[in-house]
Amino acid sequence: MPVTSRPTPDPVAERREVTCPLRDGTRLRTLLLLPHGAGPWPALLTRHPYDVTREEDDGHLDVRRLVAAGYLVALQDVRGRFGSEGVFDPCAQEEADGADAVAWLAGRPECDGTVGMWGASYASDTQFAALLGGAPALRALAPAMTPALSALDGFRFRGGVPELGSTLAWTHYAIAPDAIARAASARERETERRRWEATERAITTGEAYGAGALHAGRDAEGSVRWGLDRLREPLDSPRHREGKIVDRIDAVDVPVLLTGGWFDVFLGPTLELYRRLRCRAEDTGGPAPRLVVGPWTHDDLSGRAAGLDFGPGASADAADLTGLHLRWFDAVLRGRTLDPAPVRVFLMGAGRWVETDGFPPRDARTLELYLHAGGALAPEPAGSGSLRFVSDPASPVPTCGGAVLLFAPFGAGPADQTAVEARPDVVSWRTEPLEKDLTVMGAVHAVVHLSTTGTDADVVVRLCDEHPDGTSRVVADGVRRGSARSVDPVTGRGDRGPLEPGRVYEITVDLWSTAHAFPPGHRIRVDIAPSSSPRWDVGVNAFAPEGEFAQPVVAEHTVLLGPGHPSRLVLDVVTSPA
Repeated sequence: MPVTSRPTPDPVAERREVTCPLRDGTRLRTLLLLPHGAGPWPALLTRHPYDVTREEDDGHLDVRRLVAAGYLVALQDVRGRFGSEGVFDPCAQEEADGADAVAWLAGRPECDGTVGMWGASYASDTQFAALLGGAPALRALAPAMTPALSALDGFRFRGGVPELGSTLAWTHYAIAPDAIARAASARERETERRRWEATERAITTGEAYGAGALHAGRDAEGSVRWGLDRLREPLDSPRHREGKIVDRIDAVDVPVLLTGGWFDVFLGPTLELYRRLRCRAEDTGGPAPRLVVGPWTHDDLSGRAAGLDFGPGASADAADLTGLHLRWFDAVLRGRTLDPAPVRVFLMGAGRWVETDGFPPRDARTLELYLHAGGALAPEPAGSGSLRFVSDPASPVPTCGGAVLLFAPFGAGPADQTAVEARPDVVSWRTEPLEKDLTVMGAVHAVVHLSTTGTDADVVVRLCDEHPDGTSRVVADGVRRGSARSVDPVTGRGDRGPLEPGRVYEITVDLWSTAHAFPPGHRIRVDIAPSSSPRWDVGVNAFAPEGEFAQPVVAEHTVLLGPGHPSRLVLDVVTSPA
């Protein structure tokens, strides 16, 4: 007798498309997904500018599982995007709008008055913005790949250098098409379409991100102009604080579950936000944050990137990211049992997940590896020496993998750096082949003693895993502009100033963090370069005050080495991760 399977019932009992009214009368398209049963239910809300209908089948969480678990799910287009009314003003609009949306949702008869939020990237910003805007019904935040802490640490800038590539990618590809479609007249739409095509040509040819591109004055479409204008703002501009929580961390008084990716463009602010919330919790006794970080890029949680497969357990599906969120929401919104481990990270190189009490783990210790004149990387400084290379803004070092959010062919992930390392303007150091495992789990930074013939210099540093076959895969990277060496990379506070040619400066480059096991036979490798384009604005080796532009010049940079100038890589390492 043949066995026939019964179709799985849809966990969504009802799908409603409604409008959420804001205080100024603007109406936002909102999809409500209702569970089976009588209700009311606690609600889970996500808000972003990317057409929320996509969340139904292609979000980083499975919304049908959220509904099946007894949550009222609300998906909302933010002001001025897709099905919602109004004019889109990124970041600045979300505090008031988010607070209104939470209050509206909590007051609906289908909701029990309790709201949690989730979402990645911009949809993480909207969570904190709603909280800052005053939303007493908002009881839990689950931000992923979040730039919500600061605009200056991976969102618009990194180490004082404009994040030109990701700004172009976001404004041109993610924001501009819908903005053009919403133009008031056919004539305006056609004008903006032609500007979009001109930007596309400039990206294809490289004109959009070459040296001086930020100040070229090209006639780009509106969203790209908005993004480039923000990159021209001073680092301490109030505009960079709009919607960010860098100065308002104490306002985050609800439980937070953070999700990050080791190759996500917002890994740094995700981990720094975790650190600050954890410190605040320890000081005040408030809710401690939770953290999960996988071997993921900004928009790919498959566990495969740059030609490397991290293994069968590396994907968000295999790790059951939705189930992890559901258990957490059940605990903080319904009072159920909380998973015991506050931190879960994927240990690259070992191919497994590790649960810890914090990140970095409490037993992490500092390892310093010194750059030697002969190209060695070792635990002790050696004799004095130096290594010179030339920075030519007309021929920047190309971006190759890393924690990026760019357009093709510049993908994210642990890309092989062999071709880049062969360039004369990239200098490298490496350890001897390791005799046993070395596990880095925590912060990574470099201290570079540098002099230059110019009046400014960009210092790009990469940590790589060099395999026995010569493949050199990037693990973490960072950049620092010499003129911004005294500027806080998160707050933007501090003075910019020129470098004096020939003078030696100690420049600290933050490579953010990683969890990576270097196996026996592999080498730890450090590369230093003057640029990484199109990811970062190409430095011109000449200082210019705020609002001005200096003409590019070729400069010779010198990295000084030895006991008097201890250029070094600094790692958090652990002996035996659980």
